[in-house]
Amino acid sequence: MKTLIVLSSIIILFVGLNACQNGQTAEKQSDTNQVLNPNDSLFIINEGGFSFGIVLPKDLMIANTPVVKFNGATGDMHIQCGDEFWIVASMENTDMNKIKSQLGDDILFTSKIIEETSNSLLYQRNLPDGSEYDYNYRSICQLGDKKYTFRTCEEGEFSLGSVNRMKSAISSVYQSI
Repeated sequence: MKTLIVLSSIIILFVGLNACQNGQTAEKQSDTNQVLNPNDSLFIINEGGFSFGIVLPKDLMIANTPVVKFNGATGDMHIQCGDEFWIVASMENTDMNKIKSQLGDDILFTSKIIEETSNSLLYQRNLPDGSEYDYNYRSICQLGDKKYTFRTCEEGEFSLGSVNRMKSAISSVYQSI
């Protein structure tokens, strides 16, 4: 009988310890909310007041050396990988209505909203003659006590495919520790 009790206690202890380890693993994953795929690389940005993690596509980084650079003059963080991937993060105080208003005030381009959520816009810019020019994306993200605005860089001319890759990276942003 004592052997059965000792054996039962060992099994319960083993199951309990295993459950605790699984709980710790799940907790670590929930801290980052990221499950990295084989084609993903995790970058931690911690400069110029910016503090976040972002998942970038590894295949793009193999073809182009990633450049992460803080612009002290503008207060923007630039994350660039070649000509087809250039994200700019800022800590400006804005909202989606203000972003839409700025799009409407553009004297060169008219903008057609392709996709809209409560905190993001994917839009196409068109020239005055109505011809398509490029695509852009804007997103507002609250991480802890900081509010970030992410956008595709105005200096680039991006296809819808390129913007969707940047949109995916921006949606992976999480608060780093």
